[in-house]
Amino acid sequence: MNGWESGALIPAAVDTLPINFAILDDDGTILYTNRAWQEFGEANDIELRPDTIGTNYLTITRQAETETAQTAAAGLSEILTGERKLFEFEYPCHSPNKQRWFLMRAASFTTGDQRYVAVAHFDITDRYQYQRRLEESNERLQQFAYVASHDLREPLRMVTSYLQLLESRYSDELDEDAKEFIEFAVDGAERMEAMIEGLLTYSRVETQGKSFESVDLEAVLDDVLTDLSIRIDETGAEITAEPLPTVSGDASQLRQLFQNLLENALQYSGEQEPRVTISATRDEDEWMISVSDEGIGIDQEDVDRVFEVFQRLHSHEEYKGTGIGLALCRRIVERHGGEIWVDSEPEEGSTFSFTLSATDT
Repeated sequence: MNGWESGALIPAAVDTLPINFAILDDDGTILYTNRAWQEFGEANDIELRPDTIGTNYLTITRQAETETAQTAAAGLSEILTGERKLFEFEYPCHSPNKQRWFLMRAASFTTGDQRYVAVAHFDITDRYQYQRRLEESNERLQQFAYVASHDLREPLRMVTSYLQLLESRYSDELDEDAKEFIEFAVDGAERMEAMIEGLLTYSRVETQGKSFESVDLEAVLDDVLTDLSIRIDETGAEITAEPLPTVSGDASQLRQLFQNLLENALQYSGEQEPRVTISATRDEDEWMISVSDEGIGIDQEDVDRVFEVFQRLHSHEEYKGTGIGLALCRRIVERHGGEIWVDSEPEEGSTFSFTLSATDT
């Protein structure tokens, strides 16, 4: 009597798992199925249902004519022949009453001289539906961004052009109030165009991002400091940086991330000359990068709101900006699988920190 017949190698806990689970021998014959596998087979009228001990899983899947069954059979066959150690496959498994999606995972293992294959089917319906809603939301955002960039920017430019034309042609006939009104209107149109441009950039983080590669953050920071050199000189800013690491990411987006955070530190420095420090700390398989300033700080109740689109904490008269910069930072960091947050107190400065994957993980 072998281990499977005696049950000595089957943990009792497996039978209580909500995962459809089976163990096959090296020929593909089903040796064990847990309760969830059996109950699912009984409750659902589906084509692929090898739920009987002694049945050959591979034979049944090959007999089915669906593309799903053929893909599962091909992957399992490679596991059985030793061509691969792990096979994963997402597929739909709809019944007349409910649409479901599953993740099939198969892997081989050995006990003594005997080789076996474990097969599990995870119900990923909730995750799949959430992912679809997220994709649909991103598609709507892309559609809006397209409309904004093509259908709104041109009329705004026309308004600005005609207002400027009005001012140049009739400047001698306009009083100071009229000139001021035109200036306000032009400024408003230009600010809206900047917001549209920012929103367009925000919406394209996922769809137009480049593939990840090794990125030297020292080089990224050097480029950003060069771009901001005039602003740094004008404000008398002092920016110091510890040695920065090489990480995995999109160099263009990481440059945008650093630029937004540094511009933010320069802008909200208060009346004193900006003092900014950039540091890096390793934590296992990721780096934490921090940008600290000695500026006006942020109330605790607003530390989450600053990362939302168009959530400005100050009026345009106090500080210029579109209200998208920090939201864009969060979107970039999230695309890189990291997190971003801020530690701050009013009048005591702010430290914006974010995590990125190290390249040697």
